[in-house]
Amino acid sequence: MKQVKSILIIDDDAASIYLTRRVLSSICTGSNVQDVQNGLEGLKILKEAKEKRQLPQLILLDIKMQGMGGFAFLEELAKLQFISLIDTKIVLLSASEDPSDVKLAQMHLAAEYVQKPLTKGKLRSILY
Repeated sequence: MKQVKSILIIDDDAASIYLTRRVLSSICTGSNVQDVQNGLEGLKILKEAKEKRQLPQLILLDIKMQGMGGFAFLEELAKLQFISLIDTKIVLLSASEDPSDVKLAQMHLAAEYVQKPLTKGKLRSILY
């Protein structure tokens, strides 16, 4: 994945979104970056994007959020069966160091589990 045209951030922490956007803007210039506060909002955005045939190429997903968290989001997304992991890469971003979270991430659609905060180096490893 070299040029990422569309990115969806699903995170309920404003500071984390701000930092993630800064890192993204330094590497993914020209990308359309959208953010939502929880998994339910993320599913709504993805359903709308599917209708327009404009699914994001990258989803950066927090695990622990108010409302629908990251793992519940992944379970619901799997039921919808319209995300192709070939076209959309899902990366869990979390401050959690709990090994059970990492193991659970591997059992879901997530391509990677990355420790917050997102840095340029971590983003490069995700993209390339």
